[in-house]
Amino acid sequence: MIRRLLTLLCIQLAFCCTTVAANYLTFTAEEDNSSFRIVDHDIKSNIFYSLDNGKTWKQLTGQPVSLAKGSRALLKGGKPDEMPSWRKYSNFKMEGAIAASGSVMSLVDGNGEGKTIPYKYCFCKLFEHCSSLTQAPKLPATTLADNCYEGMFNGCTSLTQAPKLPATTLAEDCYAGMFRGCTRLTKAPELPATTLARNCYALMFRQCTNLTQAPELPATTLTKDCYYEMFKGCTSLTKAPELPATILEDGCYCAMFSKCTSLTHAPKLPATTLASFCYSFMFSGCTSLTQAPKLPATTLAEGCYATMFEECSSLTQAPELPASELEKNCYNSMFWGCSDLTQAPKLPATTLAEYCYDKMFSKCTNLTQAPKLPAKILAKGCFYQMFKECTRLIQVPELPAETLEKWCYAYMFHGCTSLTQAPELPATKLADNCYEGMFAECTSLTKTPELPATTLAEKCYCAMFSKCSSLTQAPKLPATILTNSCYGAMFYRCSSLKQAPELPATTIAERCYTNMFEKCSKLTQAPELPATTLAEECYNNMFSGCEILSRIKIAFTDWGTDTDSWLEDVAENGTFICPKNLPTKYGEDFIPEGWKIVNEDFDK
Repeated sequence: MIRRLLTLLCIQLAFCCTTVAANYLTFTAEEDNSSFRIVDHDIKSNIFYSLDNGKTWKQLTGQPVSLAKGSRALLKGGKPDEMPSWRKYSNFKMEGAIAASGSVMSLVDGNGEGKTIPYKYCFCKLFEHCSSLTQAPKLPATTLADNCYEGMFNGCTSLTQAPKLPATTLAEDCYAGMFRGCTRLTKAPELPATTLARNCYALMFRQCTNLTQAPELPATTLTKDCYYEMFKGCTSLTKAPELPATILEDGCYCAMFSKCTSLTHAPKLPATTLASFCYSFMFSGCTSLTQAPKLPATTLAEGCYATMFEECSSLTQAPELPASELEKNCYNSMFWGCSDLTQAPKLPATTLAEYCYDKMFSKCTNLTQAPKLPAKILAKGCFYQMFKECTRLIQVPELPAETLEKWCYAYMFHGCTSLTQAPELPATKLADNCYEGMFAECTSLTKTPELPATTLAEKCYCAMFSKCSSLTQAPKLPATILTNSCYGAMFYRCSSLKQAPELPATTIAERCYTNMFEKCSKLTQAPELPATTLAEECYNNMFSGCEILSRIKIAFTDWGTDTDSWLEDVAENGTFICPKNLPTKYGEDFIPEGWKIVNEDFDK
């Protein structure tokens, strides 16, 4: 009998020792009426819980497990019935206030002693949106798996402290979005890893609005998108960590500190050879940033600086940009909306690339002088919207290029309301949309450049001087062969324009003059229109809203359907000169009511 009792006692002691030795994930209630449950998304989690210190275990289901204040539950598990993924995963739902402790590894090894995460997406989204979680469990793993902690604590708004992360070699997406939206987190954990992986830190602390201190980031060789949006929206972060890396990868720093509105200084960026989109959006929306880092790189890559300092409204000076050969979109929107920027950097490059300067200084409302632009051979969209809405810009560079490309100057000075004089434009052969909207809404512009081209392209002059309300005289337009929409809306709403240029072309094209002089309210006389055959919508709205226009001479003999609203709201009385065989029709689409008709043929 005594021997039997001793045997039972030994078994109980052994059981207790096993229970104590195991490092189970533990939930402890910090207030009454707390509860937790598991929700399985297309997967069976195989998690068990114990409310009696490990004596008995029950399978955890979607039904809540209630905990009174101070009581606790132990949890363990094993391999789920299917491999988890972004769509197949399990996560806890909690009510009340619950502090986690112990090792999360007990959910996969049964005892919490392991340090190797066994499969991809292992703990993905495990505590996502658990706003009742006040403390995170231990994460002791040193060998990670792809996506293993992705989104693990996303939206845990009561979490104030992050667990230690001891791994030094990372896996793809391993920490991606891990603490995203943890709005009470004030300090990030140490991140000792020097061997990174694709997306490893992407969105890790995004929108952690109380985070004031970032961890050191010692890696010198980066991977694709490794820091993508890592601290985006961390509005209390005042200091960035040092970034010693000299070997970059595509998107590595993309949007890393975007919308960090308290950040005042940027870290050094020593790399001299860049990667595609490596710095794009890096400091976008950092409205307290007053000084940009040096950018010594001379070897650029596609989109490398795109939108880097977008809306950095306290930035007063731009860094030097020494590269002489550019890449596609390399400076796209780089200083867009930097409203305190007063000086632009030198731009020495003579070899351009598609959209290389696209929107580079758009909305820099304190910029008064543009840098020299020496390139003579342009690329598609290279200067597109480059100085759009730079409302204090008064001095523009010479534009010596004679070889144009599609969209090359389109909307370049759109909305530069202080600009009074335009550069010369020597090209004689144009490209599609090359000057579209180039000086649109330049309300102080009084003089246009000469436009010597006789070979046009589609939409080449479309809206070029639209809404230039101070423009009194138009340039000569010598082309005799037109293209689709070539002059469309060219002088739309030029309310001071008194004289229109001659339009000598006898062969016209679709929509070539559509809206060309619409709402030019001071225009008294239309240019002679010698074309005898019309094209689709060629004259639509051409003189609509020219309130005092009282004379027009045309050569066509068939109305067709190509003069819609062309003389709408012109003067009540005027002279309409036309061939005698043109059918007489009245109305805003034809001959204005009250106008005198004079039959007169063009000189042959």
